[in-house]
Amino acid sequence: MNTHKKPRPLAALHTALMIFGVLLTAFLTAGAAHAVDDGTLGIRPEKESDFFHLSVYPGSALDATAIVTNHTSEPVTLLTYPVDGQSTPQGTFALAAEADERKGIGAWVELESGSITVPAKSEQKVPFRISVPAGTEPGDYAGGLIIQSPPVKGETSMVDGDTALRLDIIQRQGVRIYLNVAGEAVKSLDHGSLDWKRDGDTLTFTLPVHNTGNVTLHPTADLDVSEWTGTDTRLTFNKPESMLPGASLDLQATLPDAPPVHIGRAQANLTSEAGTATAETSILHVSLLVIGVALLSLAVIVFAAWRIIRFIRRARQAMAKVSQTVLEPTEPGTRRANRQRTGASR
Repeated sequence: MNTHKKPRPLAALHTALMIFGVLLTAFLTAGAAHAVDDGTLGIRPEKESDFFHLSVYPGSALDATAIVTNHTSEPVTLLTYPVDGQSTPQGTFALAAEADERKGIGAWVELESGSITVPAKSEQKVPFRISVPAGTEPGDYAGGLIIQSPPVKGETSMVDGDTALRLDIIQRQGVRIYLNVAGEAVKSLDHGSLDWKRDGDTLTFTLPVHNTGNVTLHPTADLDVSEWTGTDTRLTFNKPESMLPGASLDLQATLPDAPPVHIGRAQANLTSEAGTATAETSILHVSLLVIGVALLSLAVIVFAAWRIIRFIRRARQAMAKVSQTVLEPTEPGTRRANRQRTGASR
């Protein structure tokens, strides 16, 4: 494969691990499955324009059909399989990877076959059944139906003469399935403490939220930031696409060009289908530059005060010496000479 020196045993093991890691990464990173139709392959509901929106009672089943389109001039064989949906920490919707555990829709969907062959420039129906187990908790569930092309092997390259790298590409696309299991709807959104941190001139506020109900929520939040100077600033937190039941994420808002000294309060106003709520925190921050200037100024003041005190102390000592010299009695011989001079003058 190459003309470089023969890899050492440890290097060969490293090579094998690198190839395995790259292949695994290429497979798992296909998990998001964002597109429905990329112009080459596509999958969509038979009776809806974008995603499946279905309702069912616990212990019952329903049938639905997806349409897979092959836009290419060659027939293509694809794997088909269901997966669960999930809300990412960033607030976006994602379909799980094939290897992920299936608890909801991924476990309830039954396909006639695990693969299909779609002729060139044609469409093919993929029927499936969703069977919801009896006793399933009511509420919203999300998942998807995936089509996955065979791996396309990439070229093997060498790094430092003894580490082989190969990137295999796996293309997969998915159509979302939103399923409502009939029963009492519980809309509930909990939030944690409003927190903040400063990075340079930017203040970043974080509000953790958790969907504790059984209904998909779409929270929004804004932030009122006040300062001791009386200035008020209104910010908006990032808006998540959706929050599935059980999902947790951090809403964030940023204040650029924050003042060097910031003393005040911040109040977050949270709104969703579950209602409204507020969270508050105090802000007390002084930048390192201001702290440095203050410490330098304090050092200058302390030094100046020390010099003044030292000057006063020395001045007092000098004055004391002068006073002592003036008041000090003269020697006896000197006093007699003075008297003689005084008598002679008379």
